[in-house]
Order: sequence, then C-alpha cells, then structure tokens
Amino acid sequence: MKKIILIFVLILAAFLRLYRLADFPAGLNADEAALGYNAYSLLLTGRDEHGHPWPVNLESFGDFKPAGYAYLLMPFIKIFGLTEFAVRLPSALFGILAVLFVYLLTKELINWQTGQLAALLLAISPWHLHFSRGGWEVNVATTLMLIGVWLFLKKRFELCVLSFALSMYFYQSARLTVPLLGLGLFLFYRPKRIFTASVIGFLLLIPLIYNLVTTNAASRLSGVGLLADEGPLNRAKELRGQHPGWSTPLSRVLHNRPVLYTIQFLENYTDHFFGNFLFVNGDVIPRNRVPETGLLYFTDFIFLALGAAYLLRTKDQRPKTKLVWLWLLVAPLASAITFQTPHALRAHAMVIPLTILISVGVFETLKHWKLFGICVLGFVYLWQVTRYLHQYYVHYPQTYPYAWEYGFKELVAYVGSVQDRYEKILVTDKYDQPYILFLFYSKYPPQQFQGHHSLTFRDKYNFSTVRDYSKFHFADTPWSKVSDIHSSLIVAAPEDIPDVGVNIVKTINFPNSSPAFKIISN
Repeated sequence: MKKIILIFVLILAAFLRLYRLADFPAGLNADEAALGYNAYSLLLTGRDEHGHPWPVNLESFGDFKPAGYAYLLMPFIKIFGLTEFAVRLPSALFGILAVLFVYLLTKELINWQTGQLAALLLAISPWHLHFSRGGWEVNVATTLMLIGVWLFLKKRFELCVLSFALSMYFYQSARLTVPLLGLGLFLFYRPKRIFTASVIGFLLLIPLIYNLVTTNAASRLSGVGLLADEGPLNRAKELRGQHPGWSTPLSRVLHNRPVLYTIQFLENYTDHFFGNFLFVNGDVIPRNRVPETGLLYFTDFIFLALGAAYLLRTKDQRPKTKLVWLWLLVAPLASAITFQTPHALRAHAMVIPLTILISVGVFETLKHWKLFGICVLGFVYLWQVTRYLHQYYVHYPQTYPYAWEYGFKELVAYVGSVQDRYEKILVTDKYDQPYILFLFYSKYPPQQFQGHHSLTFRDKYNFSTVRDYSKFHFADTPWSKVSDIHSSLIVAAPEDIPDVGVNIVKTINFPNSSPAFKIISN
C-alpha cells in the first residue's frame, strides 16, 4: 500500500508538471531562451553564443548565469529540437524527482507516513510547481541539494559531495546555501571517513573557483547585491544631516554604512518569513508569482505552526530534525544579500524544509481526527489546488503576459516570412532582451552569430544586451525616431506608434487581447 500511494503521488506530480508544458507559462522568457540557445550553440559548435568554449558560466546578458542547465539541455534539444518543451522538460523532471526524494528524506528524518504527506504536499505546492514548469535552473539546484542531504544521512558521502557540487554549477544562490548547509551537517553529525569525499568536492569545484577568480563572473553580485542599493547610504547621509553637527563622532558611529546595511540585510532576511509573501501574494515580480496567490496555501499556515511546535517540543525528534531548522535558516541568506526581496526564486530552497514542517503538522493533526475531519481537510486542499490551477492557467497569462515575453514566437515567424523585402528590421527593446528570443525562435546559426555582434556597456544592474546582428537592430522605436528610416520593417510597442498615418501590416496581441506589438512597413 505504501508503494501504491507513493506511485500515485508521483503520477500526480508528473501530470501537474508536464501537462501543456510548452504552452504554460504562456510565452518564453529571455532567460529560458538564453539557456536554450546557448545549449543549441554548444551542441553545434562547442561554444556559447559569445564564442566562449565550454564555459563554466554563460556571459549571456552580462549576468554570467551558471552553465549547468545549458549542458543539461543539450540532449533534450538534440531529441526535441530548440523548443519551449525541450527547454522546460529538465526542470519538470527534476521537480518530479524532488517529490520522490522529499519522501525519502522525510522518511529518514521522521517516518514514512509523514514522508508520504511531504511528497503529496510538494507535488501540489504552488511554489514548487511554479518553478518546475519553467526553464528554471534553481529547481535543478534545489533538487540536487535535496538529494545531497539524503545521501549524507545515508552516509554515502562521496555521492553527497557530488550532488552538492553539481548544484553549485546550476544556480548562483546554491554557491552560498550549499557550503553553509554542508558545514552545518558536518558540525551537527560529525561524520567520520569524509577525507575522500572532501578531496572529491575540492576537485569538482576547481573549475568553478578558477572561473570566478579569472573572469567577471563574480560581477553578478555587484549588480544585484545589497551594496549596489544606495538606499541605506543615502539614509545614513539623511540621518547625519539631522544632527547639529553633520560629521560629529556620535553621528558617524550611529549612522554609517555598516550599521544601515546590516539593518537592511536583517529586514531582507526576515521578509522571507512574512505571511503576505508565503501565503497571500507571493513575490512582487510578475514572472515569479501567480496573481492573488501565495507561495503556499492558506491552510499551510496552520499546519506550519503546528509542525514547528511539535518538532520543537518533541525531544526524541530533535537530533534528526535540527537539519530541517538548519536548512530553513540558511535558505534565504543568498536572497537577503540582494536588494530585491523577498525573492521566491533566490530563496527557492526554502520550499523543502517548509514542506517537511507542514507535513509534520498535517500528520500530527490527522492522528487525532476522525474520518469526517480527514474528508473536510481533503476537500479544503482540493479547493485550494483547484483555485491555484485556475489562477495559473486562466488568469496568469492574461494578467502578466509581458512577464514571459508572450508574442515573440508569432512575431519571429512573421518577420522571418517577410524579412527579405527589407534592408533593416528595427525591433523594440521594451520587452526583456529581444535579441535572444529572435535567435531562439529563428534557430539562427550560432556560427553566424558568434564574432559578429557585441554586447553593450553594462547598465547600473550590470546587465548588457546585443543591439545589432545581421539586419536586425534592437532599440527604442518611438515613431519620431524611426519614421525616416525607409526600406525598414519596424516592430514597435503599441504606445510608440500613432493610431493613424502609419502602415501597420500586422498587430500581435497578448492573451488578454491588448496589443503586444505593432508591425509597420516603412
């Protein structure tokens, strides 16, 4: 019976993650396109889009995203082609794998019944589902962390270190979370016979360390890191200005960068545990959220509190379950040292310990409930899951269509059918990194792109872009700026083009029927 229930949960997890995977989320975001096109380029040429041979990090938009997901994509693109489905499938499969391993881990920590509940809750979790259905590197990294922790508890230290090291090649946050998690595991359990595992770990990380030291890969933190936010610095100046003497010893001791950035870090960190973020509205970034939906379900709040209380007061569980608290405490740290918080993507690893705590609360509650109570709880969760899926499939594409660059597939197909008639094609850059979406959907030969383009200077967030390749130019397209460029096809944002007096040959709409692009023949 145990195996039958687990198989059912895994089938449910697979269905929720694979159903219409190419169509939802509606569109393809620039990061997904970058990972897919770089995998395509590596597959065909052994070099990434910018011509770097077999990189550890992809320079991409100047964000130096870890290249692990691109390498993982290569066989999928070989089989399925350069498509949305191929780009998203590895993340979905690792999401299903996480459901299995959260069962194994929770079974090891507590009992098999709670493990089955943890698997079921992760299978239907809005937080985990959302990041399993896009080409998210973080989902792979979190699953590898989960596998690594389970392997550690099974005393298979060499494989544990392999899994931990691999996760650091997939997502930036793992490069802080994994060492802290590994250090905590070592201090808690004091394992013996780890010399070989330590040597393996060091050898596996040499390419990563070398890359961080010898390239600009570490610059990603300078763009999104907490110190890039000038708010605390300006606040220090403001507070000093309220003193009679602007630079008195007292004002300098009380109001300075270390003090105010520490306060900001603590605020960033604790934001990840607030109810509005976890249970009500989720992340503020449209790509990372579903409208009017939290990262967890409403009732998860009750069972999270009950599960936490149970583990804290049960002494015989503490030696093992302290691992859950360790994981929960270190998971938001990488997000907290950035200035855009709370952040569901960077703090994604939180979903595992939170799910385990909720499963403990549900299990302890169900032990005391009769059949009627169990049926009521099942109905409540069924309603919440149904509501989430409705929000995801019906309202999400219409509320935030721009978050996933909806419309580029149709746009690139149309432009490709008429581009030979024009000397130049001008494309609005209103939507994130349009050049990579054109490369992806047109399957532009990487050999022709490498060495025939250049990245712009980095902006204040340390991002770059490509303005030109072949006959394409990506920039602002207000009519006053482009109207005199003849023999051109102009792809403009709707607000950049007057309603009359222009030759609009095609309009591409968002799912909510509002215009995404207006295409003008000039």
